[in-house]
Amino acid sequence: MPVFGTVVLGYGLARSGLFGPDTGTGLIRFMYYLAIPAMLFRSLLQAELPASIPWAYLTAFYLPSLIIFAVGMISARAILGWARHEAGMAGMAASYSNMVLLGFPLCLSAFGPAGAIPMFILLATQSTLLFPLTTYALEVNATVCSTGARAHFGTITKLVLNPVILSMMLGITANLGGLVLPVVIDRSFELLSAAGPGCALVALGINLAEYKLSGGYRDVALFVVLKNFVHPLLVWLGCLGLNVETSWTYVAVLLAAMPCGLNAFIFASQYGVQQESVSKCIVVSTAVSSVVAAMLLLNFTN
Repeated sequence: MPVFGTVVLGYGLARSGLFGPDTGTGLIRFMYYLAIPAMLFRSLLQAELPASIPWAYLTAFYLPSLIIFAVGMISARAILGWARHEAGMAGMAASYSNMVLLGFPLCLSAFGPAGAIPMFILLATQSTLLFPLTTYALEVNATVCSTGARAHFGTITKLVLNPVILSMMLGITANLGGLVLPVVIDRSFELLSAAGPGCALVALGINLAEYKLSGGYRDVALFVVLKNFVHPLLVWLGCLGLNVETSWTYVAVLLAAMPCGLNAFIFASQYGVQQESVSKCIVVSTAVSSVVAAMLLLNFTN
């Protein structure tokens, strides 16, 4: 309800005329250039890197995620007729889970401390893996479409200097180097990170106000099926096949069943790619996920 309520608040303020499209654009820029980089850098800096990497667990979750990402891209091109440079956005919409706003509280309330470690492992690695992949697909394919050539050095440089990618690289490097941020800077990053989710939800509501909420759900239906049903099914099969511990399997499947994450909307808006489809996908997949998650938790906790 808080998630939907904040989206509705942004939608209502936009429809009333108090907030215009420029407000949403400003919030998106704040998210993309400040809030998300601050969150990623601080999270990776403070993350406790495991002594031994749980490869089976990560493989069971991210191999299906990458498969769904690829299927989303291919389906967008072959079925929906999306342009080549838009396909990366389809992959993210179909595979990127809303772990922070929904997955985090659900896991802690359902599994308690036992679910904390497997949850934080996925929460810390999802953006690290899927952000660069999505950025690469959007940047490189856009260059190929505009120049008719393969990505050149300038594109790769732009990719590396992307604020999202750069903040992750710096965060991991700082973690390995044992850097400790001064209290003032750390507190500033914390404030920027905390402001991010609320701004993103309001911006989503403002963005939705620009479109008709009825019709045009062919794209959304495809992504919701992949995200809310196929993704958790493949993760469950992966966990079974790799003999992942039962409690960790429950966390992985639940997080895979989470709706399309808000960061997909941030990327769509920043790159001007299929904002309407991605916005609707987030709203619909969140509603569907509330039912799917309830059914999973009922089964897991009995």
